[in-house]
Amino acid sequence: MKFFIKIALLMIFSIGLYSCLRIVPVDVVMIDNELFFVLEEEHEIGFVEVSEAKAAPGSASKSLWLLGYDVSTPVKSRQYLELSQIRYGKKYDGFSVVKGPAELQRNVKYIVNIDMSGKFAIETFIITSDNKVIMPHPRFERQNGRVYSVSVDKDGNKTLIFEPVSK
Repeated sequence: MKFFIKIALLMIFSIGLYSCLRIVPVDVVMIDNELFFVLEEEHEIGFVEVSEAKAAPGSASKSLWLLGYDVSTPVKSRQYLELSQIRYGKKYDGFSVVKGPAELQRNVKYIVNIDMSGKFAIETFIITSDNKVIMPHPRFERQNGRVYSVSVDKDGNKTLIFEPVSK
């Protein structure tokens, strides 16, 4: 009986911890040879990192692109960008730490991590040899089958809009 109580308490604690983390979906989309990370709504972005996924547990992942704030910068003095889409390799003013971008290879598994105020997004993706992006195991069911349309402004900036999935 004690064993089952311990298991039940552990499950309740795990569910509570998971719900506190507030994971949000991020889609990885390739449009005209440009890679985008698309959130469902605008969020204050603390950092964005793209790294190579390592199969071996405990091995360090190689950071290929990083935008963020220097940890010595007081949180109150940071001016977080509010973004709903982030283009890989684009220079965004306001981030004090910038690393990369390195060229992404085909048929390699990558991970994108995005830290937002009180939330985060993480997704695994692969750029296929025909220059398309797949997310092998999307974290949310609603990400499956999403289709995006593209709007281009007069300066050539692209805005991705996800279309409702018709069933």
